Amino acid sequence: MNQRMRANGSGNAMVQDEKLRYFLRRATEELQETRDRQRAAEERAREPIAITAMSCRFPGGVSTPEQLWELVVAGVDALSPFPTDRNWTLDGLFVRREEEPSRGYALEGGFVHDMPLFDPEFFGISPREALAMDPQQRLLLEASWEAVERAGIDMTTLRGSRTGVFVGTSAEGYGSSMYPPEGTEIYIGTGTTPSVTSGRIAYTFGLNGPAITIDTACSSSLVALHLACQSLRRDECSLALVGAATLMSSPGAFTEFSRQGGLSSSGRCKAFSSDADGTGWGEGLGVLLVERLSDARRNGHPVLAVIRGSAINQDGASNGLTAPNGPAQQQVIRDALANARLSPTQVDLVEAHGTGTVLGDPIEAQALMAAYGQGRERPLWLGSVKSNIGHTQSAAGMAGLIKLVMAIRHATLPPTLHVENPSEYVDWNSGAMALVTRPAPWPETGRPRRGGVSSFGVSGTNAHVLVEQAPEDEPHAEGAETRPVALSCPLVPVPVSGASAEALRAQSARLRAHVSAHPDVRLVDLAHSLAHRTSFSDRAVLLADGVPRLDELLGTLTSGQDSADIVSGVAGSPVRPVFVFPGQGAQWVGMGRGLLTSSPVFADSMNRCAEALAPFTDFDLFEVLDDEDALARVEVVQPVLWAVMVSLAEVWRAVGVHPVAVIGHSQGEIAAAVVAGALSLSDGARVVALRSRALRALAGAGGMVSVPLPVEEVASRLGPGLSVAAVNGPESVVVSGAAEAVEEWLARCEREGVRARRVAVDYASHSAQVDQLESELVEVLAGVRPESSRVPFYSTVTGGVFDTVGLDGRYWFRNLRSTVEFSAAVRASVVDGHGVFVEVSPHPVLAMGVQEHDGVVVVETVRRGEEEASRFLRSVARAHVCGVRVDWSAVFSGGGRTDLPTYAFQRRRFWITDETPAVVPAVAPTEQAEADTRFWAAVDEGDPGALAGVLGADEDNAEALARVLPLLASWRGRAHQQSAVDELRYEVTWRASTAPAAAPLGGTWLLVIPDTVSEHAVVTGCAAALTGAGARVVPLVVGDGDLERERLADRIDAARTAGDGAAPEEFAGVLSLLALHDAPHPEHPAVPRGFAGTVALLGALGPAGVDAPLWCVTRGAVSVGDTELLTNPAQATTWGLGRVAALEHPDRWGGLIDLPQALDDRTTTLLAVALSGAGDEDQLAVRQSGVFVRRLVRRPLGTAPGRREWRPAGTVLVTGGTGALGGQVARWLARAGAPHILLASRRGPDAPGADGLRAELHELGAEATIAACDVGDRDALAALLAEIPEDQPLTAVVHTAAALDDGLIDSLDPAQLGRALHAKATAAWNLHELTRDVDLDAFVLFSSFGGIVGTPGQGNYAPGNAYLDALALHRRAHGLPATAIAWGAWGGGGLADGPFGETLNRHGLRAMEPELATAALHQAVEHDETCVLVADIDWERFFVAFTATRNSPLLGDLPDVRRIALAGVGPAGPGGREPVELAQTLAGLSETEQHSLLLEVVREQVAAVLGFTGPEAVVVKRAFQEMGLDSVTAVELRNRLGGRTGLKLPVTMAFDYPHAERLAEFLRERITRDGDAATAAALEGLDRIEAAMVSAAPEGPGRARVVHRMRALIAALSEEHDETDQVSERIESASDEEMFQLLGRKFGIS
Repeated sequence: MNQRMRANGSGNAMVQDEKLRYFLRRATEELQETRDRQRAAEERAREPIAITAMSCRFPGGVSTPEQLWELVVAGVDALSPFPTDRNWTLDGLFVRREEEPSRGYALEGGFVHDMPLFDPEFFGISPREALAMDPQQRLLLEASWEAVERAGIDMTTLRGSRTGVFVGTSAEGYGSSMYPPEGTEIYIGTGTTPSVTSGRIAYTFGLNGPAITIDTACSSSLVALHLACQSLRRDECSLALVGAATLMSSPGAFTEFSRQGGLSSSGRCKAFSSDADGTGWGEGLGVLLVERLSDARRNGHPVLAVIRGSAINQDGASNGLTAPNGPAQQQVIRDALANARLSPTQVDLVEAHGTGTVLGDPIEAQALMAAYGQGRERPLWLGSVKSNIGHTQSAAGMAGLIKLVMAIRHATLPPTLHVENPSEYVDWNSGAMALVTRPAPWPETGRPRRGGVSSFGVSGTNAHVLVEQAPEDEPHAEGAETRPVALSCPLVPVPVSGASAEALRAQSARLRAHVSAHPDVRLVDLAHSLAHRTSFSDRAVLLADGVPRLDELLGTLTSGQDSADIVSGVAGSPVRPVFVFPGQGAQWVGMGRGLLTSSPVFADSMNRCAEALAPFTDFDLFEVLDDEDALARVEVVQPVLWAVMVSLAEVWRAVGVHPVAVIGHSQGEIAAAVVAGALSLSDGARVVALRSRALRALAGAGGMVSVPLPVEEVASRLGPGLSVAAVNGPESVVVSGAAEAVEEWLARCEREGVRARRVAVDYASHSAQVDQLESELVEVLAGVRPESSRVPFYSTVTGGVFDTVGLDGRYWFRNLRSTVEFSAAVRASVVDGHGVFVEVSPHPVLAMGVQEHDGVVVVETVRRGEEEASRFLRSVARAHVCGVRVDWSAVFSGGGRTDLPTYAFQRRRFWITDETPAVVPAVAPTEQAEADTRFWAAVDEGDPGALAGVLGADEDNAEALARVLPLLASWRGRAHQQSAVDELRYEVTWRASTAPAAAPLGGTWLLVIPDTVSEHAVVTGCAAALTGAGARVVPLVVGDGDLERERLADRIDAARTAGDGAAPEEFAGVLSLLALHDAPHPEHPAVPRGFAGTVALLGALGPAGVDAPLWCVTRGAVSVGDTELLTNPAQATTWGLGRVAALEHPDRWGGLIDLPQALDDRTTTLLAVALSGAGDEDQLAVRQSGVFVRRLVRRPLGTAPGRREWRPAGTVLVTGGTGALGGQVARWLARAGAPHILLASRRGPDAPGADGLRAELHELGAEATIAACDVGDRDALAALLAEIPEDQPLTAVVHTAAALDDGLIDSLDPAQLGRALHAKATAAWNLHELTRDVDLDAFVLFSSFGGIVGTPGQGNYAPGNAYLDALALHRRAHGLPATAIAWGAWGGGGLADGPFGETLNRHGLRAMEPELATAALHQAVEHDETCVLVADIDWERFFVAFTATRNSPLLGDLPDVRRIALAGVGPAGPGGREPVELAQTLAGLSETEQHSLLLEVVREQVAAVLGFTGPEAVVVKRAFQEMGLDSVTAVELRNRLGGRTGLKLPVTMAFDYPHAERLAEFLRERITRDGDAATAAALEGLDRIEAAMVSAAPEGPGRARVVHRMRALIAALSEEHDETDQVSERIESASDEEMFQLLGRKFGIS
């Protein structure tokens, strides 16, 4: 027993041991599992986050990350003048601190100038709501879309997904008025609340992940990114949009920081520089699309870089709430390194916060030195993007991050600007850290490139993010395509779409520009990338066989033209089509052969069909495809058609097009049943083979006829032996019956005029003849086993949806016997909501019948005799543009993702203060308001008694009021005067262009080059800009000997013909560099040679037969900002000329472009943008920071104090002093207390009225010296200045001298130019040089309105005035005083008196009172202004006249002009209905009646131009000049008649046809130029040529040129005659293809 007990005990022990071991194993396994889960969790918590896409908007015109990189690596300073279109009041913007009373600030910053623009319809937002939305919300929507698009993701696929939105932003004061525009009140709350920003993105795109808005000030963007990374790692979202934005709706940040002394005086962030003096504000936004790296690889998304780690913390209780905390900054860096599991030495570059403040930068640098700079072999490289674009506040970290990602991708260390010397407050020797001041290769370390980004918020929240180079291995998409393509074709379908027709064309233009810039792009990659984008309503598919062809097609699409290789349409909601299968009749010999070789899917299906048919047929499916005799037999053709249709359906399915329903016509129902899943392939083969075999019994006994009549009418006409076989459409019926009855029916139709067509069959299916087959069919088809189909089956037996379980043998008999109710089936499907039908057949035969139903679209599949793969591809394209979802990847072989331009938003302006009421809503008059009125009336009348009565004062107080009354009256008078002066004041500003990227230029451009710069880099750069935009360049080097109009015309003509005998080149544009030659003209030294050449060029283009737009290039002729040096005032003369040329030659004037001193890749690209994408802009400047456009804006002073109080002292020199303006200025100076006024003029004391003026000035208390001196003569002026008394030194200069020598540009010669420029420009330059070392307190130049804006007929006056404006800017840039005032019309005599003044008044330039003008002059000097325009303008009259033939963006920012434009006030212009209606009216009149009508038109316009009471005041044979017409009004008359008639009229029209009678006849001949009138005109012209050539030198170049032109004309006319003779023969013998080519070539039809 003991032994048993011991044995039992031993056994129990063993059991216990086993249990213990089991539990230990379990515990160990669970522990390991726990550790594995913990490790996995830890790994997931630290998994790198992939940046799959980026988008942005930043200063410098940056709208893509690539543009930001180009800007940064090129070292571009992107700051620009303050925007003029945000309705900001800039007076008093900066606060002068008592500690720094002399510190000034530049009106420059980093601005996103197109910020007010938005495309609300794209996002489903109403215009009213868009107006109420903060631009930060609006542009973040755009940027979010772009980020997703750039990742190759269709945004619609994210709807309902767990995609998160994390946005860093803050309120910027948009829409803060108490009185918002009507209709916006309900949207203001959501539109301006920052928290809504993230929610709006999630709502708009249907994203269901977390949506959070963060405001930690300057660190917001990196904090948002940190939270997004955490959310992804915690699986709270699968994908995340991370955005940040600051877009300044008010300039308050500038005011606040100037008050604190923290604002940079230059507006620039000089990060870590010894010159740092504060931050400079910028704005911008950026968006990242991020996801877990493993997900990005699995999804096949691009990986630009990865976020390795990040951290955030707080300064805590530091030296101050806004003071940076060095230890906290060190700690956040260490935390980020720990999160990334990296050591400091594994990081190569840090994109610092680097704001440029004296305090913040040294603290940050020391923190970086402590955290990163110790124990390194290589230095930590340091930079700040703020030096390029300013401190973009909430978006600052995003800007730095995008810069860092691009630097990593390009393996380049980008430079930081404005660091002449590093900050002396940083101990740069305490570790290994250095600033990057020039681009350098990223050091090779043998490990991935890494960098950090820091952002520190003003509230103390710090963030640091570590970015690493993307893994080298390419991501592998889950389920990557391994199946063969559905179709191989030499054509590649390129889908393009837009939310409107305009957007589609704009998208096409963007793509074309991209293709032009990247000609090596793979066509299949481009198509693949576009196919993975969202498809919008307006669609096109371009079918191209290569990139060059695609470029052509994109050009065609952009221009709104058609091409056979462009399939376009408008789609509604996504639809699936109804597959329609016809019966017999679609067959053709060789059908399917092409697809057997081009489509593996088709070939495989045909093989399976052949196997299914084999047991029931005695022919080989593939052999009979080419057998015409076999296909004529019903038992062959029907099974073959069935196989082809079933296989075509498989190809449709392979490209992603699946039927929503099916309809079959007669035997087509068999294919429909198979495709729907109702019959197996074997059963389908059985039915079609045995059914068609049975039909042989009917052969020869019947026939069928198609009739285009309604079924009711057909039925009423039927005789014995006939029945309705099929109803294919409302007016498409087939009749069948016995052969004799069919013949009788055909004869009857012919007698009754009914177009009947015999169907090519010899049997009568769907008639009584079929009854004999019933038992046979039911028997042989008894084995068919139909099922309920997956796809609805619309039966053409019943005319509605049919349960396919009933598709048994008896049904197939009914299918053959009954009337085919095809129309009823189609109608039933339309009623059920289906509108797109695909006819699945080898040739469309049912399309016409289907299209007879309203609201349907029919897509064919292939066509008889056409290459099948290409035709099928066109059909797929057609389905796509009709709204059918297509899987384009099924037709791309080897396509991959490539970067492409993002969506072309159709943006327009939405800025709430444009519509915000200027005053509070009106209230009813109150007693107080009435009292105020009485009070000021008493002051105005100077009546102390009345004033006492208003105030209720007693007699004692009345005396006191009498003493104060003059002070009140004086104050009120000054206020009134200031208000009046403010109404006159304007200034020119420059703002960044909002034009899109460069569009292709195309065509041939003439590049006109002065020989002095022919080898200069600027020529290479301009040529590169043209060729880079797709243009062909013909250079024309011009020497001094060519600068005459006739000689230059010969040179241009020679360039057009290129000496090869070919037809003259038609130039698409002319780019002139002549203005760059600014040396003096050899005979007229006042005239720059380049200016003279430009005048000659303008006059030569017309005679040379060139109508292309002329663009003139200058360099350093304008200044776009306060800090920019204007280096070449002489070239500004071309700008004055161009403003007039735009009015005199609107048809062939392009514009003016000022270039930087050097053209690099960036500015060359920007030049192409200026030339191709400027729209109506015609005054532009290209700078490193972008393209700028010129604007005129109001410049009221209000109550702003002057910078100084100016009183004339010593001697004041007035040039043109005895003229009307000089006299007015002299009187003003005398009244202001000038001791000595020196009046200089050509005639001096001998000038009319000189003695009287001297006496008048003496009475006013001034000593006046009147001297005869040509100020344009440097020696004479020097002598005059030398005579100024030492006790009355020269203190001020007022240059009023001018010489008005009016003329149209085409009539000007160098001598005329010289006279005008001598008085204005040469004199001004002499004054500048001879007083440069004199301590002047005023240097005033009297410029002109015409030089700023342009006035027709003043091509000889405007250039000199433009020069004066430029000289003022030039002097200011050199620290010299200068004030140029561009005057409108002065009253009281002068150039604007008399007829010229009347003309100005008619144009809307009213004469100003001299007292008001001199008050404006005094204020301009006291406010130290450089350039100001002072004019009394009636904008409604001026705008209408000025824009009669050409839009003027120059005026577009003026509220007056906007109001007029919105009201629709303005001329009809050539594009209106008037010219069309006039031509139509004239067409029905006799010659005499035509002349009378046009005579009245001429008289009406002459009366309007000259200000007559009506047309009856215009005497028909009195010369226009006798009636007061001058060069200005001649141009206006030309413009008005051009708009009325639609003709392009010569600028000299009014002088060539000098009275109404002659002019009316000229217009009649131009409008009705055909028949005898054209012949007479031609003969008259030949008579003039013959007379002119009598005196021409026999061997002269002019004669040769005329002969060449005449020969070319004769050759062209002969060719036309020959073509006419051959047209009939060519048409008769032309094939279809040749006919289409002929139509396309001759008539533009494709």
